Amino acid sequence: MARDMVKVVKVDGTLEEFDKEKIVQSCVKAGATEDVAREIADKVAKQVKEGTRTTEIRRTVLRMLRERNSEWADNWEFYDRVVKGRITYENGKFVVIKRGNLYLGREVRDIGERGLDTAEEVRAILRELEEDLEHGIPRRTIHSRTYVLFMAVLRSKKMPREEKIKAVEAINEFRKKHGWKPFELKKPL
Repeated sequence: MARDMVKVVKVDGTLEEFDKEKIVQSCVKAGATEDVAREIADKVAKQVKEGTRTTEIRRTVLRMLRERNSEWADNWEFYDRVVKGRITYENGKFVVIKRGNLYLGREVRDIGERGLDTAEEVRAILRELEEDLEHGIPRRTIHSRTYVLFMAVLRSKKMPREEKIKAVEAINEFRKKHGWKPFELKKPL
């Protein structure tokens, strides 16, 4: 059976064809170079068998990312938290936040459907990042997370254009405040 025709089991129990390009794209979004992302995806593809759970694939990818660069793994987990409502807690395992309040530091976020909806959600995440800085998280980590957040805003299908503009402005104000160059849009929203 061709590797790309192998069916994997998603978190909700449904089956989908294994697609190693998803791994490549996720690794690149987390900060890995395309070469490293392809190397990880190739290694994972060799391990995937019919019925492999996506949670197992995720754990393997996170472990490989962490071995290469812990910041990439942290970025992956940050993206999962802000976009997919998943909190990684141990060994790549995660908890899905379906609905309700999520307490992160002093910030309380109301978690609803996955994905970013409003610029206010982005501002709340930026307040969390500010608090993380105050508590000693390295500046380069916060710098990377603003990029992950920026990309999440751009890719959001739920966030209206006007909200995306406000969100990008908020991210860029945060970056300027910390002495970092603002992000520039390569094409209009």
